[in-house]
Amino acid sequence: ISNYNSIKFNSITSDGSKNEDLRESTSSSIKATSLIKLKQVEDMRQKILSYKLLTEKAIFLNNNNLSNSNNENYVEKCNIILFGPSGSGKSSFIKSLYRSLYNSAIMPPEVMNKLIIKDKYYNEGTINFTKLYLVPSNKSTKTSGITLCDTRGHTRMDDTELEQFKVTLEGSIKDGVSVTQRKERTPELLWEFWKKDSELFPKEIFDSKEVGINSVPHAVVFIFDGSSDEVIQSEDAKFYKDLVNFSKNKGYQEIHVIMTRIDIFEKNMNKRFQKMPKSERIAKINLIKDEKIEKIIDILGVNRANIHFIENYHDDEQDDENCYNNNKNNLEIDYHILKTLFDIINSSELFISYYMNQKLTCLAGCFF
Repeated sequence: ISNYNSIKFNSITSDGSKNEDLRESTSSSIKATSLIKLKQVEDMRQKILSYKLLTEKAIFLNNNNLSNSNNENYVEKCNIILFGPSGSGKSSFIKSLYRSLYNSAIMPPEVMNKLIIKDKYYNEGTINFTKLYLVPSNKSTKTSGITLCDTRGHTRMDDTELEQFKVTLEGSIKDGVSVTQRKERTPELLWEFWKKDSELFPKEIFDSKEVGINSVPHAVVFIFDGSSDEVIQSEDAKFYKDLVNFSKNKGYQEIHVIMTRIDIFEKNMNKRFQKMPKSERIAKINLIKDEKIEKIIDILGVNRANIHFIENYHDDEQDDENCYNNNKNNLEIDYHILKTLFDIINSSELFISYYMNQKLTCLAGCFF
């Protein structure tokens, strides 16, 4: 459960002997803390795997039967969509979610075949819009599913990628297609000549099914590399601010930001301030973390409670660049990842309530 057995104690009593009572007491305290954390992780796993959307928020809906599987507007799954710069750790976060939720490093083949983890051998990670089913829905047990949508990483942060973001957020993109614009206009469609190049998309990437509550994203998550000195580059600040504002105008008031690679960040900070006494070094690292969070809040205007520092699992345990401490307690990784997922699911319920109440009070198709 923990590495408490490896901790060495050098406390000396007044008669010069080692304080065995202190060592045993401290060891027991660490063990008890680990057992509590283990129970918290197991409880979160079970709650997520047996999750039922809207069970606690039905009172906020105009139609309280929307959480009933017999209703035509029944919400069968929670759709979470991930955006961020190329190489920020979106696909790695998805892989870590599977590992933390199922307590296994072995992933389903259908997931592994679709995930692309960017590393030093790749110029780009995920290229296509990719849907992955973290938890399958089950109508017989009324258990809600969880779908993760991985998107192509931002590289240019321009109008083209802004339009790609907008069209993806509409919920009509097919699984496995590249969300890129056409370079030519259709001569017989005169209205296309009034559109900007960045607004032209091939019809083949759109699903023919009607957009509804089960196809639109329910939670918007931005993922950045938290180990970078500047999490959001100053020249990219306006781009991401525009994405957040567009999302809020669509009803996504609870935008989440995940900063990955907290382990690399801590490693770098410990090296930078290695001459400081440990207590001062920890205080300095926490201060820098707070400064990173405050800058994200200032740039994006998101809630502080919706900003998460996490560590992803790594494939190559021998790669010191990606995993500086091979003995890091996986229990901590699982706890923070599953807690983050819980917060995102809760925000998705708020959006679903908003979406359905809007839909029930306006004409069909006026929402998106």
